[in-house]
Amino acid sequence: MQHGMSTSLRVDIFSDTVCPWCFLGKRRFERALAERPSFQPRVVWRPFELNPELPPEGVPRREYLAAKFGDPARLAAAEDALIGHGAAVGIAFRFDLIERVPNTRASHLLIAHAARRGLQGVVKDRIMRAYFEEGCHVGDLEELVRLGVESGLPEHETRAALVLRAGQDGVVAAQRHAALLGITGVPTFVFNGQHSLAGAQEVATFVQVFDRVEGLLAERAAAT
Repeated sequence: MQHGMSTSLRVDIFSDTVCPWCFLGKRRFERALAERPSFQPRVVWRPFELNPELPPEGVPRREYLAAKFGDPARLAAAEDALIGHGAAVGIAFRFDLIERVPNTRASHLLIAHAARRGLQGVVKDRIMRAYFEEGCHVGDLEELVRLGVESGLPEHETRAALVLRAGQDGVVAAQRHAALLGITGVPTFVFNGQHSLAGAQEVATFVQVFDRVEGLLAERAAAT
């Protein structure tokens, strides 16, 4: 097919900023894109709050995981597996540095703000690196402002957007939209609003899906 035919394609990716599988899925998705340079979709990051009921300041991670996993050995095995998967795609998971599980609403507001300046993907990646590799408290407003500025956003404008909670209606609407689409777990990748792929799939799986979607686009173009 012709180079760039997929530029009319949109991929909506529903994910949370403190979900390790979402970070892994992001990197694998990007690796797959690098293997298919003709596949050039418009990527839109959609918020999905796994724990919207958490207080704004978050909760101690140890308590949160004890309630969720119970068995420490099961948790350790899960983290070891993620560390291995992450290393393969350039993620240095440092679960030992993470002290709190934050409410992620503010981080999604920062990403929504960044989208207005074309920096959505950059800020999304910076937040996830800060949380998973540096142990930053990404529910804290000042931390988020710092991460936004590091990613190229103006400081005053970014702080104002977070303080005023600009874009909050959009975050809530995206969560409702995810529910309508039947999305219950993340990451979930939705191609042109029609074909969805759930989970942090292997790079080869993403490449197969890209080829399939491009084939469908080519068939549709040929039929018109």
